[in-house]
Amino acid sequence: MMCEKYMNVNKEIALRLWTQQFGKRQKAHDFAGREIAKAAYNDRNSNYGWNVDHIFPLLRGGKTADYNLICCHILSNDEKADKFPCFKANEKEFEIRRRQNHYEIVEKMTFDEDGNEDEIINFLDAAQGLRCWKHCKPYSGQIFVGYVKIKVGISNISHQLLDRYGKFLFELFGTESIFVEAASRYNDRMYSLQPMQSYVFTVITGIVPTKEDTENLLDDCVTLNTYSAYFINKTGIENIQIVCGMKTYDSRFDMLLNCNKDIVEKQVQFTDSLAIDELVKINTSAEKELKNNFSSSEFCPYNFVFTKLKKDIGEYT
Repeated sequence: MMCEKYMNVNKEIALRLWTQQFGKRQKAHDFAGREIAKAAYNDRNSNYGWNVDHIFPLLRGGKTADYNLICCHILSNDEKADKFPCFKANEKEFEIRRRQNHYEIVEKMTFDEDGNEDEIINFLDAAQGLRCWKHCKPYSGQIFVGYVKIKVGISNISHQLLDRYGKFLFELFGTESIFVEAASRYNDRMYSLQPMQSYVFTVITGIVPTKEDTENLLDDCVTLNTYSAYFINKTGIENIQIVCGMKTYDSRFDMLLNCNKDIVEKQVQFTDSLAIDELVKINTSAEKELKNNFSSSEFCPYNFVFTKLKKDIGEYT
C-alpha cells in the first residue's frame, strides 16, 4: 500500500479521474477485475471501496499526473503496492510496461481453452490491435441484455421536468442508451383521478454477463423505486411505475439487429411501482424473496425499497 506521505491525490482529483476512466458509470471493474463503486471512494468498509494508485510507483520516480494514475479497488492497490515491474492482484499476474512516454498495467498473457493468447489490448499499439482482430471470433454462447422501462405520469406537461428525470436516469444507470416516448400506444391504465400525460423511458443497460451484474441492475431499479416517493411528493410527477427485464440473444449480431425492436419498441403492462421478469428473478436474490409468489403476467411484482435510503430521503420530503 502506498505510504501516506507520498500520496497527494484528494477526493476531487479521484472523482475527476473516475469520470475520465469510466465516464458516467456508477460501478465499474478495475484492471484486476474487482468491482468498484463511485460512491465508495476510499471506503475500506465497503466491498466496492477504491482509491487511486500510481502506475509507475512514486518511490521509483513516478509522477502524480493523470497519465500515471489509475482508479482501482483498495485490495488491488494493496496487492500492487510499490512492486515493479511484475505483481499479482486478484489471483492474476500483471506487469507494468513502458508505452512511449508513459507506463501501463498489462495482464500477463494467458491462454484460452483453444490455446490462443489472451491479454489486455492497447489499441494505440498497432501490433496489438491487429493481433486482436485476427483472434476475434463469434461469441458462442447466449448474450443477456438488461433493460428498464419506466412509465412517468405528469398532470401538467413539463419538458424540463422530464429532461431532469432523464438526466437522473442517466446518472443512476450510467448509460446514454435512454429513449423516451409518449405512452399513447400503451393500453394499460394509470390509477389516478386526475387526467395525466404519460411518458415511457426505456433504459438499455447493456450486456449483463453474470448474476452479479444482474443483481446490480436490480439494485439500481430498487434504488430508483426508493426515490420515486420523493419525486411524486416534491415535483409535478404524479405516478412512476418501473419494470426491469432481460432479453437473450444468440449472437452479438442478433442483438444489434433486433435490440431496438425487442426492447425499445416492446410494449409492457405497467401494474406496480416495480416489477421484474422471470430472467431477472431467477438470476438474483429475488428468486428466494419471491419464492412463493406467482404471477400470471410477464412481470412479477417486486415493490421493494431500500429501508435506510427511504428513511434518509424522507427527511427531505
